[in-house]
Amino acid sequence: MANSIQPKASLVSVVIPTRNSAATIADCVKSVMSQSHRPIEIIVVDNYSTDSTEEIAKRNGAIVMLRAGGRSAQKNWGAKFAKGEYLYFVDSDLILGPDVISRCLATIEGVDGVLVRTLDVNRGSRAARLIASRKRILSYDEMNVAVRFVRKEAFDRLGGFDPDIYVGMDTDFHRRFLLEGFRVRYSSATEWHLGSPLTVRGWLKRNLYYAPSLLKSTSKHPLYSLSRINPLHTVSAWKKSDAHGSDLILVVILGILSNISLALAALLIHHSREVPVRPAHGSRRIDPVNADELKEGT
Repeated sequence: MANSIQPKASLVSVVIPTRNSAATIADCVKSVMSQSHRPIEIIVVDNYSTDSTEEIAKRNGAIVMLRAGGRSAQKNWGAKFAKGEYLYFVDSDLILGPDVISRCLATIEGVDGVLVRTLDVNRGSRAARLIASRKRILSYDEMNVAVRFVRKEAFDRLGGFDPDIYVGMDTDFHRRFLLEGFRVRYSSATEWHLGSPLTVRGWLKRNLYYAPSLLKSTSKHPLYSLSRINPLHTVSAWKKSDAHGSDLILVVILGILSNISLALAALLIHHSREVPVRPAHGSRRIDPVNADELKEGT
């Protein structure tokens, strides 16, 4: 009886952008290394961390590359050197169950990309529970999800992530992916997010961190961006989810406060950049040309 030839398993390239991610990168890489599917390659693209991120990633078996320019640029750089037929973009504060990649591969047959539901690890506090509930609800909102497990051929044809966007780069990629005619499908896989704030103060601090890029990403698709933050989308997604009904009103309010705080912070930063810096009284202003002339004359 002739021996049957088993088809060669597909290589999956997991790309992880990092920046001072020492607190979570070990758990993240270990969870990828523990996948039941083989073969895989893990490419960590680090934005010149000042902590031990690079060392930890290497110690746990990842290929480490250095690239500045933000997470979009980092993801594109990792994809450029990836050897896999499939690309899976994983944030450094996520952990995966052992069958996430195998579930994605089982789902991608006949489509170009797979959606993986991302949920927060509930760590006890009331604020953390509401933030986790909001993420669970929004994972059922078609305007607030993003495909991150894709065929490399489709990714290359699309041109990757927009390097000018720091906020919403995943949803921007997802939108362009669909507009290009690529097809996506939900998988039964789940990622677990470790990085959500535990307090309202931490949540506001995070919004301030992302605010500088908000105006840029919103101005690219203003109507789409406004539609995404419509509270009715949250209500519609809640009906599809298994989130607690008692959380709905608070989650909607949390979303509204999040949008307001992001918008105000972005506007304040934008305004501060437009205010001219006046020279101190009695000082002499030197323009770049004259400064060069002075250097040459010394």
